[in-house]
Amino acid sequence: MPKHKYVVKVARPHPPRFEPDRPITDLVRNQLMHLSLAQRQLPKAHHHPTDVYSIKTEGEASHFIRHVTAKIHSLRKGSKAKTAAKAKARKTKAGKKSSRGRRKGKG
Repeated sequence: MPKHKYVVKVARPHPPRFEPDRPITDLVRNQLMHLSLAQRQLPKAHHHPTDVYSIKTEGEASHFIRHVTAKIHSLRKGSKAKTAAKAKARKTKAGKKSSRGRRKGKG
């Protein structure tokens, strides 16, 4: 798998900056909404049990974001492997000669 060409390095926040009991900001609320929409594309078994509207603190938001992001990444890796296997099967199938004769008449 090729490395990504553009990687943005993000510094970790200082440990005292993360306060799990602090109320979430509008920015975090919007991120939670986007992740809940992405979560709807996953099978029900992989959904986080918490309702997004009940999340009030940074600690709860962090737990939800970590869970949904991990599920999306793990399922995407599985689908990439399946897609690669299907593509390989198509290539081998296309490479074989057809046992059918050519059409007569036109051409």
